Amino acid sequence: MYKLLASLIAPAIALALATTVSAAEKKLIIGLAVAQSGWMTAYDGDPSAAIQVAVDDFNKKGGILGHKVELVWADTKSNPTQAGNAATEVLEKGAKFLLASCDFDQGGAAAVVAQKRGVLVMSVCSGSPKWGPIGVGELAFSTGHAAQADGYLLAEWAYKGRGWKTAYVLRDTTLTYTRSQCFGFIQRWTEIAGKKALLGIDEFKNSDPSIATQIARIKALKTQPEVIFICSYVPGGATAIRQVRAAGLNQPMMTGVAMDGEYWLKGVPGLKNFYVPVPGNVFGFDPSKEVNGLVKRFKAKHGKPPASALAIFGYRALQMYKKAAERAGTLDSQAVRKELEKFKDEPIMGGIATFTKDIHIQNRIRALINEVKDGKMKSTGEYYTSEKAVPFEMLFKE
Repeated sequence: MYKLLASLIAPAIALALATTVSAAEKKLIIGLAVAQSGWMTAYDGDPSAAIQVAVDDFNKKGGILGHKVELVWADTKSNPTQAGNAATEVLEKGAKFLLASCDFDQGGAAAVVAQKRGVLVMSVCSGSPKWGPIGVGELAFSTGHAAQADGYLLAEWAYKGRGWKTAYVLRDTTLTYTRSQCFGFIQRWTEIAGKKALLGIDEFKNSDPSIATQIARIKALKTQPEVIFICSYVPGGATAIRQVRAAGLNQPMMTGVAMDGEYWLKGVPGLKNFYVPVPGNVFGFDPSKEVNGLVKRFKAKHGKPPASALAIFGYRALQMYKKAAERAGTLDSQAVRKELEKFKDEPIMGGIATFTKDIHIQNRIRALINEVKDGKMKSTGEYYTSEKAVPFEMLFKE
């Protein structure tokens, strides 16, 4: 009798143990080495929160390759010297895929650590092409688009879409991102409008955004520019914009996606005629049901909607990783990398994605144009796709 019971129980125990082991093996740990404190949370916060929404979405449908996704975190504290430590921390917790800060200056060290360990790493929204073979290595990607591509798109939209013929540039020289964005605008604007159509280029620092002298130079021009392009970010960018408007310069102004969001608009009361290209409008109706759905789930999970369209980039990160891993049939970083490099106009949240062996960031973009009206970021309803991709040799100039 005991032998019979043993013969029946043993297989059951073995099956239970095997099931437990199998369940334990079916876990995918993804690490986030991002800012959870400090000024950089304005850029890392929403993408990271959207990644949590993506995890919920994917886990409800079986995870990634049957693996339940689990996130582990480490705070860079908005300090670039902490990025490498944060990456090491989450990788030692078993992360097989690393997500890093929304800026190369802030998160590049984390990418270097991941590359050395053979782990795929993706910035949650950086505009630097250094996330790739030339800057970090073949395992580094960005879910964002090259900062120069912002400049290219806005130059084309302003000249061909709105018919503005002269421009002035206010360049924040603080970050690689802002310098590269202005470089892209200047290159494309002079190509299509001519060198004489660029009436001037002035510079300032985000930490010292007093631009009275720069404004005086604009006002002294014999011909006033029809549009002002400012490449910057908060808080300095908002301060500079407020000074421009206070000086009576009311012509259209444009900037890149880093200044999407309504959280800074109270500092520039009455701002209007101000334009930002975004992957989607998260402040109301977006033409895309997919984007509207993300905003709804984001609000349900976090108790408030995204502060900016950067949230869309965060969701894209996990979405692109999932697509590539499932096509590769494995979580191996090199295999997933090879599948990412096959993306060509791949449909993703709020747009499309293309990667190549040499370029691991978007160098040609499709964007929805937002306009500030009545203290709100409102969609103009205009989608614009760059006619020209930023050439490879231009991606590393600023």
